[in-house]
Amino acid sequence: MINSNTFSNFNSKYPIYADLHTHSISSGHGSEDTITDMIRCASESGLSLFGISDHGPATSSSAKPSYFQSLKLADRDRFGIRVLYGAELNIINTAGDVDLDDDTLSTLDYAIISIHPPIFKPYHDKDLSSAYIRAMDHPKVRFLGHIDDARFPVDFEYLLEIAKEKHVYPEINNGSLMPDAYRINGQENCRRILSICKKLDLPVLLSSDSHGKKSIGNMQYIFPLLEELDFPAHLVLNSDLSALSDIIR
Repeated sequence: MINSNTFSNFNSKYPIYADLHTHSISSGHGSEDTITDMIRCASESGLSLFGISDHGPATSSSAKPSYFQSLKLADRDRFGIRVLYGAELNIINTAGDVDLDDDTLSTLDYAIISIHPPIFKPYHDKDLSSAYIRAMDHPKVRFLGHIDDARFPVDFEYLLEIAKEKHVYPEINNGSLMPDAYRINGQENCRRILSICKKLDLPVLLSSDSHGKKSIGNMQYIFPLLEELDFPAHLVLNSDLSALSDIIR
């Protein structure tokens, strides 16, 4: 569990044992720390499970496919914690194609699917739900990345119903809720996502989206929304390592 001295976001109702959306120097923008730096920080923060999910190669300056292929050789137990190696994939078109092939994906522990500019132009497409839904069919996709961003609108109710059918889980991204967030309508849309997930009994993944080690495990802007909505603790995957491990498997 996150050490209460690490961040001011310690919350006994929603203990945080895992952080799976993080970026090392291999993501190429705003990330200066190596995988080793980040795992050491995660261990010092009190996490039990830590995931590296660098941006897929369609992101400018991110790693090439060979980097992701090499991760299968990386140690899974370091500094006293379990380590997973994944990717934050870019959805690259409305057909739901992503920027790593299925053979490469098969070597990873998990994948997050996200939409980023300039691959998609903000507000260019009215509804991108179908792109997410098609991308869910790629092997290893387990999580929906920051679907809260109003620049790339989706039908939350429809998308989350399909996600539940496909055993894919939305994240609530701390970066979308920060006062200086560049994503649009994060507060309002995360509130909607959580409300729908509560109704559907659909678990969520809380994510720091830390670029480098500075924010690993930091969920401080998420907790007020969970409290406000009386979101069920059993639907927070970061608090249940058994459930999260089953999803990854």
